[in-house]
Amino acid sequence: MKKIIAIIFTFFFFALANDKLEVHFFGSGTCGECNELKHRIFFPLMAQHSDSLEVIIFDIDLKEDSEKLFQYDNYYDVQNNAPQEMFLPDTFITGFDDISRLGKEYIENYLKNREKWRPIIVEDSAEVAVRLQERIDKHLAFFSITAAGLADGVNPCAIATMIFLISFLTLKKRKKGEILLIGLIYAATVFVTYMGLGLGAFKIITSLEKYHIVSEIIRWASVTLAGFVALFSFADAFKYARGKKASEMTLQLPNAVKKSIHNVISKNISSRSLVVGAVITGFLVTLLEAVCTGQVYLPTIIMMTRVEGFKGQGWLWLIYYNFLFVLPLLIVMIAAYFGLTWNNLANLTQKHLTLLKIILGVVMLGIAVYLATS
Repeated sequence: MKKIIAIIFTFFFFALANDKLEVHFFGSGTCGECNELKHRIFFPLMAQHSDSLEVIIFDIDLKEDSEKLFQYDNYYDVQNNAPQEMFLPDTFITGFDDISRLGKEYIENYLKNREKWRPIIVEDSAEVAVRLQERIDKHLAFFSITAAGLADGVNPCAIATMIFLISFLTLKKRKKGEILLIGLIYAATVFVTYMGLGLGAFKIITSLEKYHIVSEIIRWASVTLAGFVALFSFADAFKYARGKKASEMTLQLPNAVKKSIHNVISKNISSRSLVVGAVITGFLVTLLEAVCTGQVYLPTIIMMTRVEGFKGQGWLWLIYYNFLFVLPLLIVMIAAYFGLTWNNLANLTQKHLTLLKIILGVVMLGIAVYLATS
């Protein structure tokens, strides 16, 4: 009841106290176009409506007014900043051309609708800073998730499996249509399996967040993991650039896991039922590859849980990540349908392996820094 009374009181207070329409204009005192707007639009309107209009003019050459414009831009969510900006109680116009064309019309329309008159109150700088930081966090997280998904999809662990799969299909003299069918079913199974692993990890991590100490341990463990992956990726890039020997790289599937993957592919893709074989292969290979790909996946999931606004939409971001993860596989399979051979893919991979390792290192370093500072 008290809240309702307070709202009613506030409404009537502003209705009674606000006897003039406020318009706030930001421009430079040394700007010719700004002065033109003042003398052609604002000053004549103030003279014509002296009892009902107040145009408050801010000089962005002054530090205080420049900081105030920053607050206005964030509060009104201005996407296209301009040297001239005009703010009304619930809208804004930016730029000399638009203000010249629409400024007078907007003001006169507001003057005819007194119910729209209310003070222009902008959040203080602390609140603006918090909201700006949240927006920056979301943009950084989106970029990081995109980069991590693609980097995870083209990392040597996944590429090595792609090469073997295509070489095996070629050796078995599978038709192009069969290669495409196996590839699509295999990719879909990888997507579903990897998605399931991610959802499980996401749920466990978010459920442990209420335990602060456990949450911090998970965060710093992820920082450490991401940092080591970045360090080893840069080291692998240096090793390969110097000696061109993939066998010397640190971040790769263990030989035992490679043999297991090869056995899974050989056994199941050779079966009579291509669909069942591709599904079983995709499922088992994804679990085996997780030893390597999880080094990118897990820190990224933990990063998702630490961004405000991402927690409730975690499954959507996991769908996006996993689509990016299987995208290289889909491209390779479609290319194989049109004639790409395993030898072409191997040569292409070797040619750009140093770059792939550097990209992976940069992405993981970025995630490590983000987690450490979040």
